[in-house]
Amino acid sequence: MSMDWKRLYLYLKEHGYDVYSMGQHKGKCTAPYIVLCNNGSTRTGVIEYSLYELLLYYPTAEYSNFESYIDGIEKALNPLFPTLKLTDGPGVHYLDTDINAYMTSLTYQVQKFSATNRV
Repeated sequence: MSMDWKRLYLYLKEHGYDVYSMGQHKGKCTAPYIVLCNNGSTRTGVIEYSLYELLLYYPTAEYSNFESYIDGIEKALNPLFPTLKLTDGPGVHYLDTDINAYMTSLTYQVQKFSATNRV
């Protein structure tokens, strides 16, 4: 299975998660949501490694459920292994008082053959 930003976005949506691209969500955090970011790629020969970061936001009034939410996302994405590998996170939980949310991140890596650097 090939994986890119759009497929990951649609997969999360299909599994019931509220997902946005950067800058798309507006206002306070009243329900959990994910901001999906493409964190670029690196190449080693013909192998390309793409990184996708999931910024997880959770309402401040419901912090006791935040870890369960994070675990649920990890479990939902686990069937995509080995195409999609968790490489970092969950990170530190930050309080964002501007939107009344806690935030952490998960970083996933996708390995694929590069369309460049080929003869």
